[in-house]
Amino acid sequence: MTSSLTTLRRRSPKWFAATCCLLLCLPPATAQQSSDERVISVGEELIFGSDVSVVTVPITVTDRKDKYVDGLEMGDFKIFDNGTPQEIDSFEVAFLPISLVICIQSSSRVEGILSDIQNTAILFTDMVLGEFGQAAVIAFDQRIRLLQDFTADNKKIDKALKGLKLGSDAVRLSDAVYEGIRMLDKRPSSHRKVIIAISESQETASVVSLGETMRTMQIKEIMFYALHLSSLKGWLKRDDKPIPPTTPPGIQARASIPGTVDTPTAQMQHNVRATPNVIPIVIDLVRGVKNLIFNNPLELMVEGTGGKGFSPDNEDDVQNALMGIGEDLRSQYLLSYRPTNLNDSGIFHRIEVEVPYEQFRVRARPGYWQGPAPVPTGEPAEPAPQK
Repeated sequence: MTSSLTTLRRRSPKWFAATCCLLLCLPPATAQQSSDERVISVGEELIFGSDVSVVTVPITVTDRKDKYVDGLEMGDFKIFDNGTPQEIDSFEVAFLPISLVICIQSSSRVEGILSDIQNTAILFTDMVLGEFGQAAVIAFDQRIRLLQDFTADNKKIDKALKGLKLGSDAVRLSDAVYEGIRMLDKRPSSHRKVIIAISESQETASVVSLGETMRTMQIKEIMFYALHLSSLKGWLKRDDKPIPPTTPPGIQARASIPGTVDTPTAQMQHNVRATPNVIPIVIDLVRGVKNLIFNNPLELMVEGTGGKGFSPDNEDDVQNALMGIGEDLRSQYLLSYRPTNLNDSGIFHRIEVEVPYEQFRVRARPGYWQGPAPVPTGEPAEPAPQK
């Protein structure tokens, strides 16, 4: 090798000098990612059939005080598919093992509040997973990084979350959730499949559309929960300086929310506020309707899968949110039915669940997609790390 370089230097000294400069400028091969994580390229197609034979619906029932109602039986429920009554095939309380993917935003925008998440990392296994569950951890900014593959070891999950490194201001929320779907698709069919997103309710740089991500969660019967982070609160916790105005004095950037005081916090919350009834938007997104206007992707994915959202402000709020998710998962009824009104065209089927008690409220996913659906294109994901 040495003799070859010497010969090359004699024959073409200028080319040799340029090549040496280029090699010296290159970063080490391991500079961009540590040995315990992988950067993932999003876009591998999920393969699924267009036929629907059995539909499973997790159902949450609460009273007027938002307390969970247990002790209900199969005869207490009625299910309608696009308005057509359906016969319930199976009925059980949700005690199946859980496969969980934690998608956490690693943007510098949430630096101030991120420590509250990391300080409660151990609670994901204690409060949510239960005895037989397993979890994986994905971080996202301009990259999608697999920090920890599925494991029941709470120390590994804790290490992955506490070792999170902050990145750019990009928020690839839809891409991260879609990668979580791909990972859950390989898990045992006997597991309940859940995604928890810890993020701002923003979408700035994803390849996979929000409608495609939500449609695929419905097809794969995945429940979505959200811990909505506020970049404004994170900034306030990170820096004691007052927030600089973004508009000249006396000028309001946008109308205030009716009934609220016009403060910087109220203005920030206005940016992520969705319409009071988001179900029509959810359905249109699943159908692939373009040019929709919405400001809260986390709320849309929560409503589209029958999950639940939380907005923690501090460490205690994070702990209460994780306790709430765990209680929600353990308090659900799982009903299954075989649709009697399927047809040959791909349409959205609306699910409605009723109980004969006026004081009870029922929460379930709004429906499912039956028929062929578009899929994203792109490079396949890199293999998960072997541990």
